[in-house]
Amino acid sequence: MAFSLFRRLRAHSSASKTALGLSTTLLLSAVLLTTGCHPAVKDPKDPKFVVAEKGNWQITRGDLDKEIGSYLQQHQMTVDQVGPANIPKLETFMLDNMVLKKLMLDQAATLQLKDVDKDAAAEIDAIKGRVPPGQDFDTELKSVGMTLPELQQRIHDQVVITKVLDAEAFKGTGPTEQEINDFYTKNQDKFNTPPQIRASRVLILVDDKATPAEKAAKKKAIDKAHDRVAHGEAFSKVATEVSEDKYSAPRGGDISWFKKGENEPQFDDVAFNSKTGTLSAVFETPMGYQFLEVTDSKPGGIASLADASSTISKYLTEMQKRQEEEAYTTKLLADGGVTFHMTRVDLHAPAAPADSSAAPDAQGGAVPAPDAQAPAQQAPAPDASAPPAPAPNTTAPH
Repeated sequence: MAFSLFRRLRAHSSASKTALGLSTTLLLSAVLLTTGCHPAVKDPKDPKFVVAEKGNWQITRGDLDKEIGSYLQQHQMTVDQVGPANIPKLETFMLDNMVLKKLMLDQAATLQLKDVDKDAAAEIDAIKGRVPPGQDFDTELKSVGMTLPELQQRIHDQVVITKVLDAEAFKGTGPTEQEINDFYTKNQDKFNTPPQIRASRVLILVDDKATPAEKAAKKKAIDKAHDRVAHGEAFSKVATEVSEDKYSAPRGGDISWFKKGENEPQFDDVAFNSKTGTLSAVFETPMGYQFLEVTDSKPGGIASLADASSTISKYLTEMQKRQEEEAYTTKLLADGGVTFHMTRVDLHAPAAPADSSAAPDAQGGAVPAPDAQAPAQQAPAPDASAPPAPAPNTTAPH
């Protein structure tokens, strides 16, 4: 998916964190005082009060409150969990997000953008494809407070914004060979991978409330499947027919590459003590009964520059695009001619403690940055996108 319009709003960026766990590039460094005068509604709390405007568009207090409410719903949080002292920061981030979106769409009107409808339709199809089997797409949308037409409009806007960035912000130059070499030399610890193995398994699920008789039946089923493989039947055939692991069964039991700690301890104990190409005995884990076959292994160690080069190049390209996007959107907001009727706060001010019941992010912030991204496998909101690039690692996640 395209880069997020507002990288400064991401919670899990590698940049430094500020209040609410928000990573920011300061758009307007000082506290911005209320500017301009509102022609009609004077009460800043009134839903019809205009908080920002330019030309033929306005953003009302009601619009802002709806966006904040949608964001909190998507992240399963409440205003109380954010904390009163932190609300001004959240409001500032969300308002900047909304204003920048409108400025970008205004900019799009001056450009000739191609294949917008085609790309938007493809993105909707991709989102639908990520809904797990047995779950209804419309129900998933409803759970995040969104309708299909709203999603379609938001994805359309997202595609437009991405194309504007491609046309005006990104220079399209990748890192040089020297930059790649320098990064590798300074960050070899990031390419030190542990031993990995690849395995296939057959799993029969056992509920923790199963009766002894039910467990016995499950054990009989897994033993029968094990005997079939032991007597010459293809592991992949038995796994496809018998295994209850929805991920690996369609793949002939293959669970791809993994390192220690990514699976249940009982599974790792068997897997990392089995020789490649040999069939394990049946063993029990909290998931149920299973057996496996190790199909390949990697010894681990520091990846060579040749092996790491592609990963480094992608990472440095991502970092460059973030910087280019930050520079472009910061200038666009500063020079956009928008009149604000709401006091916006200094995003670098010290964080206020939030409710301890709020789930902290990896950096200890109380609230993930408002990029308006919906939870996994649900419809994304306005500027949802792929997450920022992690520190280079040659190991594919399992």
